[in-house]
Amino acid sequence: MRKKTIRIPMLLVLVSFCWLAGPVASAATRNESRSAGQPAIDVARLEMRIHDLINQERKNAGLPTLAWSQPLQRIARDYSQDMATRNFFSHIDPEGRNFVQRYRRAGFKCAVRTGFFFGIRTNLGGENIAYNHLSSAIVHRKGQAMTSGEAEEQFAAAVVRQWMTSSSHRQNILTRHYRREGIGVAIRKDGKVLITQNFC
Repeated sequence: MRKKTIRIPMLLVLVSFCWLAGPVASAATRNESRSAGQPAIDVARLEMRIHDLINQERKNAGLPTLAWSQPLQRIARDYSQDMATRNFFSHIDPEGRNFVQRYRRAGFKCAVRTGFFFGIRTNLGGENIAYNHLSSAIVHRKGQAMTSGEAEEQFAAAVVRQWMTSSSHRQNILTRHYRREGIGVAIRKDGKVLITQNFC
């Protein structure tokens, strides 16, 4: 008999502070966002850098790398943008939908077969989420301007470092049977950044 399991890890808060209400940057359309006093961040480049660092962690653990999935990236970015726009942070949206339901609404099917000794099971994917603030995650050098690439590198490293120090998020990242992932980032004008990582 085939069992279905859904893995929904605990929430991760990268920086603990009160929610900040404010206008949302149109990162999904401009593909770039700038907070006051910060270098411009290219959202697509930041997503790919997080992806590269995730694969480095998998290589370090002796695991196969994850392929980049454009459908999962779109789902992830849409969800990050939704959290940014509606000012919430949860694996469950205000309508009560989880990542499995978001996959289905987007027409994305994930059914990864796992286990052999106790029967075949089906894993429907996984999700990590995070939020941070550009001013908290990016350290400026005194008297020197920082390039966008340097800022993106620092921010990506901070996100992956926090995920890897959380047991539930690390477990998702190092799950052997996952083969694909998508990273989605949304940046608000106040510098708050929402990140979603979806697996299959």
